[in-house]
Amino acid sequence: MRPLYPVLLLVFLRSTCAVAAAPPQPLTLVNPYPVIGAADIAGTSTMTRALRAMQSYATPSSTDALLQHLQRLLVSELHNEVAVSRNSRGGGEAAAREVRATERGMLLFAGSGLTAAVTLSALTELRPLARVAHVPLALVLRSDDAVIDIAQWLTRSQQRAAPQIGSPGDRTIGQWVARQLQRGQPRHAATVTYNGGNGAMRGLLAMQVGAVVVPLPAVLPYVAGQRLHIPALASAARHPLLPGVPTFAEAGLGAAYAEGWHGLFAAPELEQAAVGRVQQALQQALQSADARAALAGLGYVAAWGDATALRHELREEARRIAEATAVQPSVSSGGLTE
Repeated sequence: MRPLYPVLLLVFLRSTCAVAAAPPQPLTLVNPYPVIGAADIAGTSTMTRALRAMQSYATPSSTDALLQHLQRLLVSELHNEVAVSRNSRGGGEAAAREVRATERGMLLFAGSGLTAAVTLSALTELRPLARVAHVPLALVLRSDDAVIDIAQWLTRSQQRAAPQIGSPGDRTIGQWVARQLQRGQPRHAATVTYNGGNGAMRGLLAMQVGAVVVPLPAVLPYVAGQRLHIPALASAARHPLLPGVPTFAEAGLGAAYAEGWHGLFAAPELEQAAVGRVQQALQQALQSADARAALAGLGYVAAWGDATALRHELREEARRIAEATAVQPSVSSGGLTE
């Protein structure tokens, strides 16, 4: 009779190798942003809701392009299956609750465009993984108002009428920056809120406002034209696509510095090994020259940050929202440009 020890040892070694060779659990990146803009931005009009119903036929937004690029980076670094899924119910809160309650392999892609207080509360219940990008904010004027000195533009606007500055929506960072620009002016005017950066850009082109403060990705489609001018960016440094455009600090408006952000969140039950793999993969990928150039081409800035950095972004977001709601209400565009 053959001894059992060699047989048992062989079975044990085979099972161990099989476990070691098992591929990592597939990942799913959940996108809570509808194609035409974040559902959480206040002031959503009936026309906008109708457009969202047709979002499957819309051109992918810069947010979608960023998420698809992150998907490719993770696949390349992890050698693992990574899918992208849009939250069918829409909205950051619903997506966060879904990730919290479902499988461990789901990661929520979120950022400063999801500004409802309930969304921020839902995000704090998730596990921060990494910050992946900053979103520069641009002050945009029509070309007939293009002046080098922003203070001169504000003064000239005061002489004609109270300066109306459009923002991407209530409680957004763009609205916070717009109010910082108007702070201390003798003729203080409410900001005009639109449903997203694209809506604010159309409001500027339609001459509903004299200027807008919007995320840079919303401006890029218009940069090649002659109708608009970007005098400054509310960012920490000049953007690679716009080396001739100064920051607010360089233009003497350092108090209005702010940037949007994007990051990844997961359910608290996600295994530490999986957390470490994703964080390491993103850190390595976002430090490469190719990845940084690709994100810059979309209007973003690659900005790797760990879980602590992402928690800091959430706290700053809550602070800006509290400050924005403590001042006078904004004027809604009524969805006219949507």
